[in-house]
Amino acid sequence: MKAAIRHLKRNRGRTILTLLAVLIPVYFLVFMFGFSNSIVSDMFETATRIDTGHFQVRHIERRGMGSAIPLMQDSESVLAALDEIDGVEWRTVRLDMPALASAADRSQTIYIQGVVPEEIAPISSIGDLVVEGTYLRNGQNGAVIGEELADLLNVGVGDEMALLCAHPETGLGVLKVPVVGIYQAPISAMGRTIIHTTLTTARQLARSPAATAVVVRVDDVEGPWDVGKIEAVTAQLTGSLPDELEVLDWRELAPQVSGYMRILQPAMIIFAAVFFGLGALVVLNTLYLSVMERTRELGLIISLGASRWRVIRMILTEAGLIAVIGAVYGALIGVALVWIVEAFGGIPLPGADLADYMKVVGMSPVLHMMISWPQVVVSAVTMVGVAILAAWFPAYRASKLEPVEAMRYVE
Repeated sequence: MKAAIRHLKRNRGRTILTLLAVLIPVYFLVFMFGFSNSIVSDMFETATRIDTGHFQVRHIERRGMGSAIPLMQDSESVLAALDEIDGVEWRTVRLDMPALASAADRSQTIYIQGVVPEEIAPISSIGDLVVEGTYLRNGQNGAVIGEELADLLNVGVGDEMALLCAHPETGLGVLKVPVVGIYQAPISAMGRTIIHTTLTTARQLARSPAATAVVVRVDDVEGPWDVGKIEAVTAQLTGSLPDELEVLDWRELAPQVSGYMRILQPAMIIFAAVFFGLGALVVLNTLYLSVMERTRELGLIISLGASRWRVIRMILTEAGLIAVIGAVYGALIGVALVWIVEAFGGIPLPGADLADYMKVVGMSPVLHMMISWPQVVVSAVTMVGVAILAAWFPAYRASKLEPVEAMRYVE
């Protein structure tokens, strides 16, 4: 250890270069963990707060239903079962079905969501997007439609439109409803097709007291890394449900979002591999040059009786010292930068249009960095391991030196 420290002090420039080769990959990886955690958290919140909840209870899908979701006749028993389970933060009943909206000589295929207005806020932002009229009130007969649908049908607040629903299980249903509110959708497809009515109105249209889903949120879930809490609640619920009902979590209900998240993980691995690989090459190069410069010294050490394993340990000790110091400082700098970014309120997204779009889809217009200590530790420990592994080759070469050849080589 003393010899390793002495040699590191003797070659300060090379030691600093090697330290940076270890420090920079760890720092960048910790910072990228903070950045990717923010993106994943926002994607998860958008999916679960705008439509899916953490999980839904539905009737098992049947063939031949087309775009219609099977009806669940006894949602009250599901609500009662949920009320007996620890960990449920919020739940509501929803009735979704395809329909046709028409006014005068104009019509448009739509998708109706029958909701309980006082309960829908945790999974829908439509109430906050209303720009004309008001959002629904419980028991009210009416509909909230998008600006695009209002333009297509040429209707405004107070005008009536006819809703025609043909569900495979209930047959044809027709109802006239007034437009009570118009919302500004983040994307035109949503504004053209999604309308909200009260659950009572939707049931009248379906001619059934049924629902299509019970949507649930779980306590203390902050991101996809808390999926274990969701699974714990669904495991309790599954055993108490009838055979014809199933539990679908957010990954099954929003496969595109979970797919994006799965892409991020290998991307982070590739990113880490590139930086760790570059760091390992610098460590290998500098230690190999160090061994070449000390050929005579190492040969003399071996000739005085030092074992070849001791020479290996000496080189690896130097690499270990540099790796540990560099990894610790790199991790601390990365964590400090994440904290500083958060102290200043995060990173605002560039451009007012992008920020406004993120707001209306339920995502934050500011990237809030977040990092967990396990991620910091994994980044630092991995870099230490990679650096020591890179140092093995020059250490092995040093241990194979023949004393006489080493002395002749230097002279």
